[in-house]
Amino acid sequence: MFIEQKKPKDYDCGRNLDKMIASLPRIEDEEQRIEYAKRAVGLIKQSHPNWVDDNGKSETAWEHFFNLAEYNPKDYGIYNPFDSGQEDDAA
Repeated sequence: MFIEQKKPKDYDCGRNLDKMIASLPRIEDEEQRIEYAKRAVGLIKQSHPNWVDDNGKSETAWEHFFNLAEYNPKDYGIYNPFDSGQEDDAA
């Protein structure tokens, strides 16, 4: 009768972050998928400001994103900019 509810994986970001990350594989356009992933990392950065350096970059936030995903984001074209040499422009 009641909808089963799970506790969010990250209490600071909440259940919406879990839903954002879970929905990424269903986004067909790769560019949109990457931008949406960056929004999710941006939410992590906002919720954990102590993880962000003075330039707005956060390797820890990206690692957290990859840990929260129940799939391999690399399979969907989403790479950690600190591993791939790209710019961390997630906001």
